[in-house]
Amino acid sequence: MPVVTTIEFPGVTQVQYETLGDSLSSRGAPEGILYHACGPVAGGWRIADVWRSAEDFDRFVDGTLLPAARALGLPGPVRREYFPAHHAGQVAE
Repeated sequence: MPVVTTIEFPGVTQVQYETLGDSLSSRGAPEGILYHACGPVAGGWRIADVWRSAEDFDRFVDGTLLPAARALGLPGPVRREYFPAHHAGQVAE
């Protein structure tokens, strides 16, 4: 079942987020990600995604995202959560 996820990093800027993204870009899209969005929030950076499953999300965050963030000296997340998606897909205009 698809899940909606959020993960928030305190003190992270757009430049730092893009640097992190650049360090991961050679790996291609993570297995199981369906939709990605992110942006600045008060005091940091928030990522909101839709994933095929909570297991795919956890595997990517624990095995790839957090180690890459630590290698760049970025702080760990203060928010990490997911919930089942009742609807997941593009909305027609």
